[in-house]
Amino acid sequence: MSKLRPPLFHDARTALLQPRWRSAFCGGLLALVLTTSVLGAYKSVRVKVDPASTYPGHQQQGAVTIAADAYWTKEKIRTAFDVKDLDRLGIVPIHIIVTNDGEDPVLLSGPDVTLLDPKNHSIAQIPVDEVIQALVNPGKGGSPGKRMPMPFPMPKRDGPSKDAFEIETDFTNKALKEARVAPKSTSSGFVFFQLRDNQKPLNGYKIYIPEIRNLRTQGNLLFFEIELK
Repeated sequence: MSKLRPPLFHDARTALLQPRWRSAFCGGLLALVLTTSVLGAYKSVRVKVDPASTYPGHQQQGAVTIAADAYWTKEKIRTAFDVKDLDRLGIVPIHIIVTNDGEDPVLLSGPDVTLLDPKNHSIAQIPVDEVIQALVNPGKGGSPGKRMPMPFPMPKRDGPSKDAFEIETDFTNKALKEARVAPKSTSSGFVFFQLRDNQKPLNGYKIYIPEIRNLRTQGNLLFFEIELK
């Protein structure tokens, strides 16, 4: 009579008791957990938008009110973007809110918005695609905009972020482009700036908007200069 072979699960259990197999099993399990936690981790956060006059930093001209709300702490950044690296990069998102209480549509060109430091030196925006690149593929192509050295080096990663598509879509959708604001409505979007030496808070900084155009008359309002608060 032939001797019965023990069940296969017995052999597997015995193998796992061996040090080298136990290490391999634990390493594989850890990799699976980390992969699961990264994939699909980015979540789009809905940003609440109120009338511009309700924000501390705002300016009104005629029927148009514009507010600037700086997201300069990591806690506040997470209420708009599900990322941790913006604060470490020294990148500050600033939410621009435009309320049009008039009867004519108006136009604001997002790329024209600049930041003025306390000495009235102008700081250009970082284009949103460069912000996205810094987040999803750090270490490739240098610092965003190559305007100033990074305050902190980014942690090394192997290849692009697993959430690249979600991050790109969310940041692109929330960026301030050419904003056409209908009568009796509010529109908004984010602009991004990188500050030298991670300068925060933004006391004395101002948002400068060179013009707002009335799309019916083609006339321009005077510039807006909004102190960040």
